[in-house]
Amino acid sequence: MSKKDFKQWIESYGGWMLIGLFCTIPVIRWVMLQDVSYLFANPNSFFSSFGKLTGLVGLVLYAINLLLAARTRWMENLFNGLNKVYIAHHLTGGIALILLVFHPLFLAVKFIDYKILSSFKDAATFLLPRAFTSDTVFYQLQQSLAINAGIVAFIGMVVLLVLTFFVKLPYRIWLATHKFLGVAFMFAGLHVVLISSDTSRDNFLKFYMLAWVIIGLSAFVYRTLMSNVFVRRYTYKVIAVTHQNGNVVGVTMEPLEKKMTYKAGQFVFIRFLWSEQEGIIREAHPFSIASSPGEANVRLYIKSLGDYTTSLKNLKVGTLAEIEGAYGKFTFTRFGIAPQVWIAGGIGITPFLSMARSYMPDSPQVDLVYSVVNRTELLDQKAVAEFLPSTYKSFRYFSYIAKEQDGFLTAQKVSDMCGGLNGKEIFICGPPLMMSSLRSQLRQLGVPNRRIHSEEFSMQ
Repeated sequence: MSKKDFKQWIESYGGWMLIGLFCTIPVIRWVMLQDVSYLFANPNSFFSSFGKLTGLVGLVLYAINLLLAARTRWMENLFNGLNKVYIAHHLTGGIALILLVFHPLFLAVKFIDYKILSSFKDAATFLLPRAFTSDTVFYQLQQSLAINAGIVAFIGMVVLLVLTFFVKLPYRIWLATHKFLGVAFMFAGLHVVLISSDTSRDNFLKFYMLAWVIIGLSAFVYRTLMSNVFVRRYTYKVIAVTHQNGNVVGVTMEPLEKKMTYKAGQFVFIRFLWSEQEGIIREAHPFSIASSPGEANVRLYIKSLGDYTTSLKNLKVGTLAEIEGAYGKFTFTRFGIAPQVWIAGGIGITPFLSMARSYMPDSPQVDLVYSVVNRTELLDQKAVAEFLPSTYKSFRYFSYIAKEQDGFLTAQKVSDMCGGLNGKEIFICGPPLMMSSLRSQLRQLGVPNRRIHSEEFSMQ
């Protein structure tokens, strides 16, 4: 593996390696404190041990999940793109919630003796809140508070699990429910800090878990409670709204104060202000930039794919927008002089328009393959189909119209158009199924996964 390939490998998997390390540390430390021969001596000790470990790993993953949701630049660098940060966020969140839900359930098993019916009652009682009385001593009060905090967290996590995996909610409601992730974590952290356990009796484990509680809560405060204070946003004004073919809206915005800096191919989160009367909700959504970094204004192309994007056809000139960003590693300048193939599907042409407008004489050889269903869906043909190919011999353009040709675009067809794919960096942007299918086909043609670049978001 070359130095360049090793760097790309670290960029792709370095964040996951750190997550694995952070989750392994408390497991190793906890095992060091135990009599290993007892841990799995019988079913009760097995479930008890497993319950304690799920609690430790689950809390660390929960804190990491909140940290990933903070949408920080350094975190994006660790995972080679914000889209991959969100993939890690979804996976760590789901695993953390499952582990923390099973944590008290596994611990309750130790009370069960299948020969004694009343033992099931003891196990159920273990999961119930503890009452406070006037004669409760401080230690008992502390333990009752710790247990009750854990039960509140347990109930909150069960509800969040059900809403996440079993109920399809509109994005706005889904986003609101996820704000309670931090509240549930706060109670889980309170439980860990106060409960008498192996963690509280070992200084290393105690301070390690306390550090993750602080990290998780800090990330939650930064992104959810105090984002208006800590997160940099730029104010822009909509100066043009155009309606393109294929249910696409073009939006051009000019900066009111400082101009945002970005790289070709990046995306931003935009919140349109005071547009509720047009049916446009206030939540921020991600959109790729179609303009070049050298332009004074920011241009977007937005296709109607869901309730929110459909509502943007009502956007009015003069509307103010808050822009956060820019984000993303989907930039063609990162890979030196290696030849590149850009594969765009439908509205996925947007980041390539930004990259095309930034193309220079010393840029690498580029083949742009633009696939749409109908010819009327093609955008900005004067730039990518006429100006660039006629100006630079190193820039070639291929349109692929599915209804006029032999079915949907395939990796083999791309290879035939571009004279092979060996040694080339492949960029893909389009519908999720198209990107997934093409990536699989490219792998079958022998293209290494590290040379296939995509950036996916499905918020609509």
